[in-house]
Amino acid sequence: MSRRFRFLCVVLALLIAGGSLLFATGTKETAATTSTAANQKEVHLYGYLLGAPLPGMSDVMTELNKKLKKDLNVTMEINYLGWADYQSKYPLVLAAGENIDWIYTASWCMYGTQAVRGAFLPLTSDMLAKYMPKHTQKMPAAGWKQSLVNGKIYMIPTATPDRKVSVALIRGDLRKKYGLPAITKISDLEPYLQAVKQNEPGMIPLNIESGYDLGGIFNGVRIETTPPFNWAISGATPYIYNYEIAKPTVTTELDGEYSAGFVRAANLVKDWYDKGYFNKDPFANKVRSKEAFEQGKSAVAFGNSIDTQGNIAKAIDSGFDVEIIPVLGSTGHYPADSFINNGVAISATTKNAERTLQALDLMMEDPAYVYLIYYGIEGTNYIVTKDGKIDNPPGITSDKNTYPMDQAGFWWVDKDYFKPMATWPPIYIKLNNSIPQMLYASPYSAFGFIPDNVKTELANVTAVWQQYQWPLQVGMVDNVSQAIATLKDKLAAADSQKVQGELQKQMDAYGAGLK
Repeated sequence: MSRRFRFLCVVLALLIAGGSLLFATGTKETAATTSTAANQKEVHLYGYLLGAPLPGMSDVMTELNKKLKKDLNVTMEINYLGWADYQSKYPLVLAAGENIDWIYTASWCMYGTQAVRGAFLPLTSDMLAKYMPKHTQKMPAAGWKQSLVNGKIYMIPTATPDRKVSVALIRGDLRKKYGLPAITKISDLEPYLQAVKQNEPGMIPLNIESGYDLGGIFNGVRIETTPPFNWAISGATPYIYNYEIAKPTVTTELDGEYSAGFVRAANLVKDWYDKGYFNKDPFANKVRSKEAFEQGKSAVAFGNSIDTQGNIAKAIDSGFDVEIIPVLGSTGHYPADSFINNGVAISATTKNAERTLQALDLMMEDPAYVYLIYYGIEGTNYIVTKDGKIDNPPGITSDKNTYPMDQAGFWWVDKDYFKPMATWPPIYIKLNNSIPQMLYASPYSAFGFIPDNVKTELANVTAVWQQYQWPLQVGMVDNVSQAIATLKDKLAAADSQKVQGELQKQMDAYGAGLK
């Protein structure tokens, strides 16, 4: 071998090692190698999630920033909007436009409303393919289609919609202690609540908070006897539709075949509130029932079959015998999630759109990132067992875990990477296996209302609903009949019918586009 040939070989090897040669492999480049020149300057990104930071969040963020710094020369800061007040603070954060690059959004979390207000950056297919190659490759076309608002994409939806149902958790050990039969529906809870009220002085039967929990009893009771329904607009509004029929009609919770269920539920929660089963002022409480439940302070917890996993594990570690009640409609179904039930939007005011997309691509689709932000730090918050399950590290019980899975708000990651939990009790495994049969997939699940034509009326209806319907959900009214009559009068004065008509018009147009 000649000296010149050996010299050329050394130069070639150095070039390859330095990444200076590009080979056309026919595969998409990863976010970490996209546009290295653009990634020379470090940027600091700001994101928003729903919920509250976990005790171990700072440690997870330290590790996340190490990875982002290495891969993209990016660091990130994440803030939270609490469940009790996110509906009021969410639009304010976006309107301020400062220190925000991305934010959680969903069909139920102001996606359509904020998109048409210009709060989110429109995303093109070229942008997504270039800066989010992993997610673009994984995302079904249906997901992008569901995210369209006025023909444009404003959300990066999850590639893997949740498969979950609403649930209530109760203490099986207490139910058995007081000789009560099995409980399979919300309206059958009273003997259990009464026993707790009379015999467990350190526990509130229904210790609920001012956001998620408000409708736990009310909604669970009324769906037992009404036709199935889903909300046509997320948030505090009365508009619903039957998701199990081909061409649904928009109505309200107070009308037609849904009226009797509303009245039944309102009378029941009023009776239970007067009997002292609820905490005295749920509107002043910021602690969700599922957290109070795991601490032994509430006899019932409300959530879904995914977000209660950690609470179930902690309760079991505390010696509680947890029982799970699926909260299903009269047909035994629960509406299946759409792709846009979880997602992320880029703030219209960001100065770092491309780098934000690159970072989110890794967080959504790179397994190392997914495990970090969803499960925490391996060895500290979780381990993978020999049989391929997620478990607590040795010496760490669920109640001591500083970063329990699914609690941090990263619900938009690729769930195909998830493994079974070693902490799942047999009752949860049974529920999890039966969920596919409980779900009903409606083509209208991704419908998003655009309120441009009725913004004032919708704002007035929302204000009325919060002031007059929310107390009805927990029995904090003097007289149910009078309270319902007042609610109806106030809705009429707010021109609720105009909003309903616009809803029907848009839903019909959406349905026509499905054909």
